[in-house]
Amino acid sequence: MTILEKPSLSVEALEAFATKLAAILKAGDTLCLEGDLGAGKSTLARALIRAISQSPELEVPSPTFPLLIPYETNRFPINHCDLYRIGDPSELEELGLFDELATHLTIIEWPNQLAGEGIDDYLLIKLEETEDGTARHLTLEGHGRLKNTPARLEAIEQFLHAANWQQASWTFLQGDASTRSYIRLHQGKEARLLMNAPPQPDGPPIRDGKPYSQIAHLAEDMTSFIAVSRALCAAGLKAPQVEQFDIEKGLLLIGDFGNEQYYDLITSKAADHKSLYDDAIDVLAHLRQYDPEKLSETQKPGDPAYSLPPYDETALMIEADLVIDWHWPHSKGAPISEEQRAEWHNLWRPLLGVIKQPRQNWILRDYHSPNIMRLKGDTPQQRIGIIDFQDALKGHAAYDVVSLCQDARLTVPPELEQQLLARYCAHISQTDETFDEAEFKTAYAILGAQRASKLLGIFIRLAVRDGKQHYLAHLPRIWDYLERNLKHPILSDLAAWYETNFPRTARQCAKGEDPDAGKEVAGVTNETSAQAQQQERTAN
Repeated sequence: MTILEKPSLSVEALEAFATKLAAILKAGDTLCLEGDLGAGKSTLARALIRAISQSPELEVPSPTFPLLIPYETNRFPINHCDLYRIGDPSELEELGLFDELATHLTIIEWPNQLAGEGIDDYLLIKLEETEDGTARHLTLEGHGRLKNTPARLEAIEQFLHAANWQQASWTFLQGDASTRSYIRLHQGKEARLLMNAPPQPDGPPIRDGKPYSQIAHLAEDMTSFIAVSRALCAAGLKAPQVEQFDIEKGLLLIGDFGNEQYYDLITSKAADHKSLYDDAIDVLAHLRQYDPEKLSETQKPGDPAYSLPPYDETALMIEADLVIDWHWPHSKGAPISEEQRAEWHNLWRPLLGVIKQPRQNWILRDYHSPNIMRLKGDTPQQRIGIIDFQDALKGHAAYDVVSLCQDARLTVPPELEQQLLARYCAHISQTDETFDEAEFKTAYAILGAQRASKLLGIFIRLAVRDGKQHYLAHLPRIWDYLERNLKHPILSDLAAWYETNFPRTARQCAKGEDPDAGKEVAGVTNETSAQAQQQERTAN
């Protein structure tokens, strides 16, 4: 258990604390508000609910008489409870309080009425009125899974104080499916982002004594983010500049690119899709000019040392294995046999050998619509903001082209995909006499099949292991991309394997077909129709 104390808080300071706490809470958290009548429990709860809802005028009545009032927000649902009138703990079962602890933020006033029932993981917030009645003394205690939350909140406050951003207001910023979270800071007319990314310990060894993150070369702290940001900026591209960092605590103060995310612009048809995609593909062509081996030359004094790991055969293979590790048992009801696993690996080894090149290029790894921002500028390099690149590698440049042209979150029609691929090849042919377009397109198909196989496993894993069922709606799109890649002659044996083990009639999302099939999303012109799935972005 850790404790954080906040003495002598005015009503305004108490509400400001609530907005900070709101920015780091997650679905499944429970807050127990303890204090006498008039101590400020309802004031704190009201400020929390308004901050999470991002609705300052939201009416938040006391649940004294209804006992429980639910709220739906864009982040997660909230249950606000007042147990003052509970006469017997058995009444809690009728209230249904314990049924939604795992999926909701639960705020409980008068938690002493629980009588030790049912909750092990919670934040206890004690509120005491000062002697003159003008302020409140707040104590925050973490228990169970939330035992470190008070210390984390204090670490963030100390970090921002050292960076001279202690007066900033905090707003939670919707993020991705990772364990990172983001807080938008406003101080005067300035805005920054706080990246809250505690170092992630390795999981158990799964192969050759190594955990998955090491084999797949996934960032375990933000050292890579700092190094890649510096390198991209030095290459004339737009990446969030890192102003302050604490690697050990996993805190970074970075630039804010605003809200014009490619995904939103494309799905809402708020901009010309063709020009957006042209800019994005031109940026990849520009990045190809820069040697990833020279990354260290762009680092600043005080930066931790870092070099890009290779996207080697081991990393590519363990990612492709996700389809047999997760999708196979999910669809067939039993794990894959060792003999069948060997067959799968034997198909991939010669294919991965084809894409080996003496020249290594940048691979941003997740260069697609959720991670591309539209900025103001005269050139593509100025108009594109690149985010979420901490897992960058070096290897075959075709991977990022696949990532953009076969976007996992929205459907890119085949016509637009081919046009973008041709545009990229034309750019590179003008600057690189050694460029082999046929070889590049072969690598594109191989890496496209590898990426699709990986995503088919990841989306099942997110649904089955993490309870994020909405990712299943993306599966029809990924199957479609896979089929596009499998048409390449070099993938004929892999195509036969998929047809045998995952026949087309079985390639359905567990929830059925994409509910948004037929939406106009993106195309060569604004009149082209394609499937789209509105991404439900979640922060963990």
